[in-house]
Amino acid sequence: MTLEDAKYDDAVAELERQGLTVRLHSRENNTWHITDHGLYSGYVATGDELLELKRTNNLNIFGIKSWDSRRQ
Repeated sequence: MTLEDAKYDDAVAELERQGLTVRLHSRENNTWHITDHGLYSGYVATGDELLELKRTNNLNIFGIKSWDSRRQ
């Protein structure tokens, strides 16, 4: 794990405490894959997006879904 990854540890740990699965999707693009255990569900968010959601108290599956829908 790099120092860059470590700054996202709190956000990742918070999502995992909520029962979500979080995996590093792309180190090069700093993206994370978050799933709530559905068969074909999952969302990709950047590390900076996770930090912004945490800062605004929206770091949960609903905040991630909302963020994802704004990107499309």
